[in-house]
Amino acid sequence: MSVLGLKAVFTPLTHELDIFLGFSWRDWSTTIIPGSIFSIGAMRNAGLPLPSMISNYLLLISWLTPYIYFFNLSNQIIGVDEDRINKPDRPIPSGKVTLEGAKSRWIAALSTFLAIAMFERTLLPETICWVFTVAFLCLTSAGNHWFGKNCVAMTTGTWSLLSASWKAITLSTPESERYVFAVSIWAGLLTHIQDLRDVRGDAAVGRKTMPLVFGDGVSRWIITFLLMPVSFWVLWKGGIVPISPTTLTAVHVFLGYRIMQAGGPRYDHKTYMIYTYIFCLILALTAGKGLEMSVTEKLREIAVRTVNLTSASA
Repeated sequence: MSVLGLKAVFTPLTHELDIFLGFSWRDWSTTIIPGSIFSIGAMRNAGLPLPSMISNYLLLISWLTPYIYFFNLSNQIIGVDEDRINKPDRPIPSGKVTLEGAKSRWIAALSTFLAIAMFERTLLPETICWVFTVAFLCLTSAGNHWFGKNCVAMTTGTWSLLSASWKAITLSTPESERYVFAVSIWAGLLTHIQDLRDVRGDAAVGRKTMPLVFGDGVSRWIITFLLMPVSFWVLWKGGIVPISPTTLTAVHVFLGYRIMQAGGPRYDHKTYMIYTYIFCLILALTAGKGLEMSVTEKLREIAVRTVNLTSASA
């Protein structure tokens, strides 16, 4: 193939990749990255050979990509007025993509998402759950209320994400299901943090987020001294806090401290990003559970074998 032929092939692909990144990059730390981290725990649990791990992970990535793209397109198609205030660099308000172009990509993303679920039927419950969650967020008034938007939709959305991230690799286990439910409830309780930074845009489109309903100061107290302790308790009951109690306690205290500072939208955005990093940390701890013990046991086994060989040689 000639250079011109290669250019004709790759130019549209790189253009679409650039557009995909423009729509989705802000949400990678709550979707593709944590899903990938959680899948490592599934790989360790299943003990699959390397080729199977690679093929199963590629299946997961092929599901996660339309998972986030379908949501971003749905949210941004109906949220242009809000994005002009809160996030003017996004593809639609910046003029990189027309509204009609976004709608065409929405059809393609949803069709791909459903097709993958039909190909891999084990992911069908999570796929259906996510489609209904996005519809709830974008098409109902309850999806614009703080309880529906976060406590309901972010809980079901996180369940879809994490459950599929495990099941794409191997069969779920009672322990993995317990982790998924605990982290999903934790996320649904604490995602209100993102609304502390978006007050102007949310007010412009008529959302009833916690800061707009209760006021900024009261919302910070509610999140820090009510919702955070409850979410931490949920992680404890789910068996996650005992994995690394000191680390998880420290990061939650730090998160609460930042929430109470009320340092303005930019500061609150950084606080929200820290929340997403804690989300990834929690999943990393579940994925690596028992790893330190396994290494210690392996070293002990090597030491015993060495001693036995030395004794036999003597």
